Amino acid sequence: FVFAITQVVYTLVHDLSWGGTARAAILLGVLWWGWAGWTWTTNLVDMTPRWRRLVMLAAMAATLVMAHAVPDAFEGEGLWVAVPYLIMTQLGSLLLLQSTMSEGGSTKGLIKFSPISALGGALLIIGSLADANQEWIWLAALLLTMLASDLGGREPWSVVPSHYAERHGLILIIALGEAIIAVGVTLARSEETPPSWRVASFLLIGIAYAMTLYWGYFDRAIAIWEERMKNETRETIGRYAVQVYVWTHFPMIVGIVFSAVALEEIFLHPDDELLTFVNHVFAIALVSFFGAMAAGAWRANKMDLTERLVAVAASLAVIYGLPDLNGRAVVAAVIVILIAAFTVEYFRFRGRALREIAGADH
Repeated sequence: FVFAITQVVYTLVHDLSWGGTARAAILLGVLWWGWAGWTWTTNLVDMTPRWRRLVMLAAMAATLVMAHAVPDAFEGEGLWVAVPYLIMTQLGSLLLLQSTMSEGGSTKGLIKFSPISALGGALLIIGSLADANQEWIWLAALLLTMLASDLGGREPWSVVPSHYAERHGLILIIALGEAIIAVGVTLARSEETPPSWRVASFLLIGIAYAMTLYWGYFDRAIAIWEERMKNETRETIGRYAVQVYVWTHFPMIVGIVFSAVALEEIFLHPDDELLTFVNHVFAIALVSFFGAMAAGAWRANKMDLTERLVAVAASLAVIYGLPDLNGRAVVAAVIVILIAAFTVEYFRFRGRALREIAGADH
């Protein structure tokens, strides 16, 4: 899956347009819901039996084939994405069904999820064979899969909160790492950017930006979601997991991938003003990542992350309102704005926590 995410970065870099952006988002959605299905399966299924591990290895093999074909998904090779995707997702569903039935658990959620999910996979194949409108057919397939996850999540489940939260945290870390690798590889392959202190400064700005996203996720948001999830009942935890993790983490992955694309373009032309479309990609990245984070925190605990939303607004003002700044300066300014927001937020929540402790003592 990580390889597939990296492939989307390279795909969008070579098709910087609204159409390319939409196709990248659809591809990420397909990949994400495939990953989410297997995360759900491995959370609920005991993988000790060897035959189950062999099934998972088969799904991994299909995923690797799918990932390799991602750049050509809308260039006439969509079947190489659609068929492995369908194999991978259905193996996960069958494994979960077998495990649930053998343990005498409820299959209501699976009965709601699996047929609609399989129909979504079939639509991917149909779209790949169509002479036109592949994007629209694949979008319909993605929406069907999203609907399946919502309906399936409404039934009782025995999700393990700590494992589920950890998996989502790890995929964010890995996606951030792969995004930095994508930028680094591009710079390394460019004949115009041999190793120098100047190039080192680009890389340091890039890693500082990634660390800022990392800080935003792990400093507060992940704890908010996991702690609330531990208080959910068996009847409500499925819907919570789908809404707070599957739904809100997808825009965060979009934010990371689009950030990587923007950084790549910025560092290839660091002293130039941002190209108009790179502005748009960078803006979408920030809104997707931090907007989804704020939505997840509000859904989980009615907690407002106002400072982060203000920081995003201020960042957009820099991106669009200061056209004379070069790309490096824009990224550096966004980093400073976000760090300032996290700092203000820290003292606001710290003050709230101290007041609650004082109230408890009284």
